[in-house]
Amino acid sequence: MKSLEIVPLEGKTLKVIIVEKEYSEPFWLIEPPTKDSSKNVFSEPSIAFRSFLERLIDEVNPDFATDELGNRSSKEFDQNNVLTQLFQDKKVPFYWVDINEEARSYIVSSLDEKKQLRDSIAKALKELPSDADSIKREYLIAYGQGIQQEIDEIERETKFSVRESWIAMEILEKARKFDEERITCLHLSSPEHISGVKKILESADVEVEVVRPIKKLIFPSTKTSSEKLEDLLKSIQIQVKPVIKKTVEEYPYILLFLDTDERASPFDICMAYDAGYNVVMPYENVTAENVKQIVQDAIFSRDPKGLKRTCFFIGGKNMEKAEEVLKIVRDTMFPPFQVNTIIDPGGAYTTAAAMVAKVEDALSRSKLGSLKDKTCAIFGTGAVGRVAAILLAKLGCNVMIVSLNPKRADGEAYVERLSNLFRDKYGVDIEGVFAPTSEKKIEVMKKADVIFCASKAGVQIISKEMLNELKLAKVIADVNAVPPFGVEGIKLKDDMREITPGIFSIGALTIGKLKYKLEKEILKEARRNNKGIVYNYNHALQLARRILKEETAVTKLVVTLKYPPKQKKSTGQS
Repeated sequence: MKSLEIVPLEGKTLKVIIVEKEYSEPFWLIEPPTKDSSKNVFSEPSIAFRSFLERLIDEVNPDFATDELGNRSSKEFDQNNVLTQLFQDKKVPFYWVDINEEARSYIVSSLDEKKQLRDSIAKALKELPSDADSIKREYLIAYGQGIQQEIDEIERETKFSVRESWIAMEILEKARKFDEERITCLHLSSPEHISGVKKILESADVEVEVVRPIKKLIFPSTKTSSEKLEDLLKSIQIQVKPVIKKTVEEYPYILLFLDTDERASPFDICMAYDAGYNVVMPYENVTAENVKQIVQDAIFSRDPKGLKRTCFFIGGKNMEKAEEVLKIVRDTMFPPFQVNTIIDPGGAYTTAAAMVAKVEDALSRSKLGSLKDKTCAIFGTGAVGRVAAILLAKLGCNVMIVSLNPKRADGEAYVERLSNLFRDKYGVDIEGVFAPTSEKKIEVMKKADVIFCASKAGVQIISKEMLNELKLAKVIADVNAVPPFGVEGIKLKDDMREITPGIFSIGALTIGKLKYKLEKEILKEARRNNKGIVYNYNHALQLARRILKEETAVTKLVVTLKYPPKQKKSTGQS
């Protein structure tokens, strides 16, 4: 059987002028039991359409023309077709293009099996006695509905996506027969298939133009209701006017990736492409001093429609540098030259938001109270730890951020400066703690209800011995996915697993899965809804909560019913 494969032409340029027909070419996989004969009478080209085609052929001078075969046989198409005669007179090769007969027969065979099954279920329903088991009736109905849905889906997919792909492929195959470098094809299309065929052809680098002939009947001004049909027909004029369906100019979605590091992150670039951006332009070593020119060149190069499809993404592992760049980016914009801006230095904002949201959700699901009432300890003062601390403090938590580096000579002074930074820049009170030893870590852990491990990858922060020192219920979340993990005994996919009595763990992959969904959704939202806003950690937390809520809502909707077995009849014996 011939396979369906859309292969672009090589060394040739094909232009297809799709002409909208006055009717949809009749097509069905299995002939319906009743056909609307009055409708089928009008499924042929009118004299006005044929006249218009003649003019169009003279103007365009196509190399070949095509039309859907529909329910006609190839003999009917070649011999009993006024359009075939028209193209022959104009010396233009005219071909039918449609789903291959073998492929059609294969689909019909599959449909026949499903329809036989559906009909047997329907028969069983009709034969059920009136006093039959209502459960059996309900299950038969549900079974039949499922089969009918499959039938409808196959017929719908065949009629549109499958059939349109065959039509596009056949047009390309016919074009391969011509030696010219530039080939023009006139394709006559049912109105319902224009969009689908056009999209498929354009995906194969074909230039497509759509022409819609508008037919108008011009009646005489003195027409009366008593006129005979013959006289009325003689007095009517038919005017056909072509309308070119212009393809709406689609501006590409452009993301300008501003990375403060020496090398732009491939992680974020790949994520942006997966989120639907057509172009991702990475800029490296971006600073507060050089970013203004980049922004101006980007926003002034596109008109308002194009600007709506422009977005900035600020990355780089240094949180302070990224925030400095963000300020210049936003200060450079002004109405109407304002576009969405995402800031996620080193993935820290989305990782921290995912971690906080996941813990908040886990506490709620496990009936362990609200996160905002908890004392939280964050081990690690990097970007992820800092953003998590800010988010938790804004929720109302009592927050400690812990520096662990034993080589830091000014440890106490460092955490004091960190506390002042949180207070002065972000408006939150966070206690800085220097805990370079196991004993100091245990002191912090005993005070905390929830512990977040956000230190360097491959560094163990909490040992089993330290966990054994804890008596009250605790929740520990770890974002370290590189062995050894931040917590001894934790597993990457932990989701409130009791790692030791009273201690529940959330692993890096559990958090990472949410972080991945979160960043992708932010990228998609920034692409879809350009309102000139900033997507920062606050927005990320709200979106992470929404994702978790939607996931939970969907899982709760699962319903499983089992057909009850026949009950044994009572013998009446005791």
